Amino acid sequence: MRGTNRRRLIAMPVLIFLLLLVMNMPAQVAYDAQFVRCVIPETLTTDEIFPAVICMRNTGDSAWDITNTLLHSQNPYKNYTWGTYFILQHHGPMLAPGDTFDFTSHFRAPHSPGKFPFSWQCYNNNSRQLYGEIVPAESITVTQRIEQPPPPPPHQDSLLDSSDFEYLGSFKLPAISGHDNTFNRTGCALRIMPDSTRHLFLETGYPNSIYEVEIPQQFVKMTNNDGSVLNAALLVKEWGPVTWSNPGSGDQDPLDANGGFWWDDSAQTLYWTIFNSYYTGSGFPMLAASRLANDSVTNLKYWYLPMPSLVAWKGYWRGVTNIPKAFADTYTGGRDIGLGFGGMYSIGQTASRGPAIAAIQKPDISKDTVDLVEMLRYNTYTTPSEAAVRNGNYFGTGDDGGWWYYQPPNPWDGRFAYNSSCAAGVFIDLPDKHGYVAFATHLTGRIAYDWGGQVVDAHYEDDWYFYDLKDLGAAALGQIGPGTIQPTSFVAFNWPTPFENTTNRSVTGACFDEQTRTMYVYMPGSIDDVAYYRSPVIHAYYVKKDSVTAAESAVAVIAGPIFSVSPNPFNPATRIRIQEPSGYAQSKQEARSKNSEIRIFDIHGKLVQKLATDYLLLASGITWDASNQPSGLYIIRVQVGGKTLVKQALLLK
Repeated sequence: MRGTNRRRLIAMPVLIFLLLLVMNMPAQVAYDAQFVRCVIPETLTTDEIFPAVICMRNTGDSAWDITNTLLHSQNPYKNYTWGTYFILQHHGPMLAPGDTFDFTSHFRAPHSPGKFPFSWQCYNNNSRQLYGEIVPAESITVTQRIEQPPPPPPHQDSLLDSSDFEYLGSFKLPAISGHDNTFNRTGCALRIMPDSTRHLFLETGYPNSIYEVEIPQQFVKMTNNDGSVLNAALLVKEWGPVTWSNPGSGDQDPLDANGGFWWDDSAQTLYWTIFNSYYTGSGFPMLAASRLANDSVTNLKYWYLPMPSLVAWKGYWRGVTNIPKAFADTYTGGRDIGLGFGGMYSIGQTASRGPAIAAIQKPDISKDTVDLVEMLRYNTYTTPSEAAVRNGNYFGTGDDGGWWYYQPPNPWDGRFAYNSSCAAGVFIDLPDKHGYVAFATHLTGRIAYDWGGQVVDAHYEDDWYFYDLKDLGAAALGQIGPGTIQPTSFVAFNWPTPFENTTNRSVTGACFDEQTRTMYVYMPGSIDDVAYYRSPVIHAYYVKKDSVTAAESAVAVIAGPIFSVSPNPFNPATRIRIQEPSGYAQSKQEARSKNSEIRIFDIHGKLVQKLATDYLLLASGITWDASNQPSGLYIIRVQVGGKTLVKQALLLK
């Protein structure tokens, strides 16, 4: 009895509490909706973008919060027949019982012809419930589009396009104790050491810190999105944070290195950029410099852009890169630093509706602004608006107006739109290949300034954009406008990464090694990248030699014998052969008397192998079998007849 009474004494307050809780709970809101009308076209062509209006009446007992009221597609539920499975206005009034509201949006017709239902139902985003009448299963007839996409631009031997790049492999970046390496967005700067090893400067995740790594000698090609097989770069040094207290308005964050990097080896100085998409004023420094020497970081100076002469100044604050000397001497008055990258939507002023790049002198530490010459940028505030091209695999939500909601007329003809961005690029100016490569990320499908475009159902595509250096040079000289330049080609590109629908996928750093013709591209890690162990990754791409140029160099006229390496690139063997130019024929006895040898080095200068020393064997050809060597670039040095001849050969496994 005592135990029973005690349990009753304990249970009584609990029952009273639960009763009071139920009595004070708000009554369940009864949502209901009545279909009023639907304004849609009767017929469409495949992939056609079209507007629609769906009017619904609130027949429930409580007001609707339009910001949380959606229309979900039906028949079947949550389908993508019309390019999106929901409509959300994001901004709107409270809708009282009995009132009506027009849900408006653009949609995209299916890729295949047929007759398709157009059916929707109200959905409350807070309570996660469907309610009310379903829009009658009205249908739209979709016919096959007759027009065809234009042919791709023809390949030009000297002008870079995607076919000129060979994937060498990838490597992971080391985890650094005390730092978050998962969402690390950073620039990427190359440093060539005296012993020919290659280093990269990058930045850790929170708390931010500059670190230096040595590029591994062997890259690994990813297969099946498996990043666990990648080699890790060797951590050389963690230098520490590079940051300034903000000299601008008091509500801005400190100036951190959250953009791109460029390393000036002669001055042991790292140049870095700062961007803040919410900044609306003009007194915001975009570029800073810090000396990395004697185991310490010394901040040197920060600089502003020359305002207000720049119409799209936010296009020049995402990073810095190297400009080849020959291009700088010809077009930019010796300005050999590229500042920009550019394209993104930003509060206050858009950065650029497409890639952007300007040339600057090495900043004068006694001045506060940079000496800048524009080469490429797209000004949103012109009529008609300037914009870089892209494919038309997107559509806006409605009649939003403005430049960033251009509705593409077909699947292949679009413009840089909302949430398109570009945060990295490289100049490549080789004897046989030239171009500026910009790395863009586009939002695809339904795009808008609402939860559909940003959080709930975002889809992304990566593109490489190629520009002719002659066009950029003409803009630098004032011969053409920076906003009139369109890429010579652009292509949707699938990185060897498992990124899917995440904003953390975009390229934020890239650099180019002219000596080895290798481009390094940095991809941040992601919380979904289990195969990477959430580690940032570098991908390496080799710029293939033009076949015509390679053939010309193989028969170049010199005062003595030359040699060929064929095939090149090769796997796993290539043939090395001495060739006598016309007028240099000698007797076999003279040939035998020549001292000759072949030595093969890796890109770090390490001797890999020594081959035959008999000239007659060289004349008939010697095979180098590199089966036991890793993929990469090798230097072949032939000494014959008192002459030293050198060629590069690329092993691709």
